[in-house]
Amino acid sequence: MLKNYFLTAFRSLLRNKSYSLLNITGLALGITCSILLFLVVKYQLSFDTFHSKADRVYRIVVNFEGSDYKNPGAHFPLTDLIRSNQNLGFEAITQIEGSGSVQINIVDDNNKTIKKLIEDNSIGYAEPSIFEVLDFGMAAQGLGAYLEEPNAVILTASIAEKYFPGENPVGKLIRLNNRHTLKVAATMPDIPANTEFPFVMLISYKTIEKEQPTDWGNLSSSHQALLILPKGMAAATAEENLNNFLQRFSTEERTRRTQVYKLQPLSDIHYNPAYHGGFAQTAIAKEVLYGMALAGLILLLTACINFINLATAQALKRAKEVGVRKVLGGNQQQLILQFLCETFLVVLFATLLSVILAELALPFLNEVMQLSISFNLLQDQVLLLFLVLQTVVVTLFAGFYPAFVISSFQPITALKSRINLQHIGGISLRQVLVVLQFTICQVLIICTILVNDQMEFFKNKALGFDKEAVVSVYLPQGKSIKTSFLREQLLQNPAIRGVSFASDVPSSSNVSSSNIYFDNATQDEDFQSHQKFVDAQYFDLFDLKFIAGGRYSDSDSVKYMIINDTLRRALGLASAEEAIGKQISLGGGPEFRGPIVGVVADFHQTSLHQPIAPIILTRNPGDYSMLAAKIDIIQQQEALAHLERIFEKAYPEDVFNYAFFDDTIAEFYEEQARQSLLFKVFSFISIFIGCLGLYGLVAFMAAQRTKEVGIRKVLGASILDITMLFSKEFVKLVLIAFLLAVPLSYYIMDFWLSDFTYKISISYGVFLLAGFITIAIALLTMSSKAIQAATANPVLSLKNE
Repeated sequence: MLKNYFLTAFRSLLRNKSYSLLNITGLALGITCSILLFLVVKYQLSFDTFHSKADRVYRIVVNFEGSDYKNPGAHFPLTDLIRSNQNLGFEAITQIEGSGSVQINIVDDNNKTIKKLIEDNSIGYAEPSIFEVLDFGMAAQGLGAYLEEPNAVILTASIAEKYFPGENPVGKLIRLNNRHTLKVAATMPDIPANTEFPFVMLISYKTIEKEQPTDWGNLSSSHQALLILPKGMAAATAEENLNNFLQRFSTEERTRRTQVYKLQPLSDIHYNPAYHGGFAQTAIAKEVLYGMALAGLILLLTACINFINLATAQALKRAKEVGVRKVLGGNQQQLILQFLCETFLVVLFATLLSVILAELALPFLNEVMQLSISFNLLQDQVLLLFLVLQTVVVTLFAGFYPAFVISSFQPITALKSRINLQHIGGISLRQVLVVLQFTICQVLIICTILVNDQMEFFKNKALGFDKEAVVSVYLPQGKSIKTSFLREQLLQNPAIRGVSFASDVPSSSNVSSSNIYFDNATQDEDFQSHQKFVDAQYFDLFDLKFIAGGRYSDSDSVKYMIINDTLRRALGLASAEEAIGKQISLGGGPEFRGPIVGVVADFHQTSLHQPIAPIILTRNPGDYSMLAAKIDIIQQQEALAHLERIFEKAYPEDVFNYAFFDDTIAEFYEEQARQSLLFKVFSFISIFIGCLGLYGLVAFMAAQRTKEVGIRKVLGASILDITMLFSKEFVKLVLIAFLLAVPLSYYIMDFWLSDFTYKISISYGVFLLAGFITIAIALLTMSSKAIQAATANPVLSLKNE
């Protein structure tokens, strides 16, 4: 019996090729999107779940009382202090120092360079205990023993092959930043991509231990501590004990007064942008993932609505078939099963097509989203189960109502051809479904426009400095910076218009902060200030505007300070002029204490997600790590070539590594740019699916009203009149959908924009534009079929009467 159902269903699909094609295409697009979004959500939710003790691993983070500032770093003395006190009861603790974009020299036994390169992937200085806390699925390999001695390094398999192709890397030497010569102690499998600790090499922490600060005044996000709680210990209890312990042992009154330690679960690191994720800095809020899952569900729902609309409209053509089957003894349950089998075949064909489309689209998705998702249908049991369940659910959801309606026809009415639209649920049901479908489309269009507007706002907002035509060149660490030589040589070429040395560009993801003492106070302020070390040319090169005072000179013997207007307000000063001459100190020591000589207008030091923070700018050549060059953009190639020549002349052992400042700014918003692109793609697919259904409905109406159209034409109706006859009903539905979409999309985008400190305002023009676009698309979709019906010869449609 079941075989007969499927055979009949297959023949029915072949008889109605255009109907089948529309349904399979619409469902295939919806299912493809749901598969891709399922893979993304599944991948994102898998971050750092492969560690054997992941449920008990926590990161120590710092919250600052009285402010929104949070830091994922740990104070440098913290780990050893906790380790020395067994009463806290932690199972294990480890500290990691992360670094990125380092220079690697492959050297021989005589320390002579064979090859040099820039390694942009993350590296970590780690203790042997790292594999107790984060085992990366390698707990049984005993790798921690290789990190006992200084200057030892463990390479991942891919990096070992990159540095020493075809060779055994163990025992080989590499030099890091021309400072540390490291011996390869072992190799390890590549760390999975779905981790916030994506190190390509692990260097023994003892290599840099003596170089690390020993006081509590330094806090860096690149230095982090992780621990394992024993079974049965609550995180809240451990957190309270930790803070009580540090209140007794911390020698810094500031630390006790303003900083609170929190234990952040490992499972939260990837999903909490407040702490900027881990060393991968790829944090994504779970709300975004929920939004992706909802988007997949909505697109699938749109495709199902299509199917229901087309299937119920097609029911009139099958009325006599139902009547004959019932006369021959068929009951409603058998007919429902018959039509569900047809739906199952359509869904099955659409799913098979979707699997092919998803595999073809996945490389593009990986590139756009910077993910590493693989597609292994037969090996991925979760994906296979998802497809099976989705096929069953879509079959029942999309197929049950049309099957129920068609199977409920009375045989006498059906055989006398008296079935009309009221017998298949009337027009009202399809009207509701069309409204729902186009509400979804318009919400996506509005959201797409607003996301795109926010991205344009990011690109065009004044940041308080000049970012155009500035090249950042990274200077070698641990070496004397030849500022005079480099500046003199570089400015000899007219393609270089200005040169400055600093610890960082005005805006970057690297944030350095310190406590401050103002006006010779014995107690520091209740907030921290960002700090940058810059030379005198920095202010002119980046066009930082002074609102009081002026810049210092590189030859000054006094440590003069320049603050921004936000810091001036935080210090309670009524005017910028009032700040001039006041003493201010970074960290409280005499090294960074001096009078304020200038106040600059506020500028953005990080992305527009964050408010402008207080900042102090002062000289300290020992902390200069980059050279900023203002170039003539017309002579860009000449400028870059000259920069490289002079750099290699000054530092022959080092690699010339540069970046354009505006590209650095753009990196802040890569995640939003990806979201914007996804919105555009999914909006297009949703609209296309809706247009497929609309086209099918208009085609059905044209076929059902052929004789009516013929009569109207004979009575003098024009092509425009006939086109309006078919269009006006659906235009009304689109307008109703617009009225529903406006408040819904406003709520969604208002919530999304709330994550940004600086954002666009939502104007009514966006909604009008979205409504106009939707109506235009709907009219274009309907017009082709409506015009075809309007231009048909009325003689042919009326000749059978």
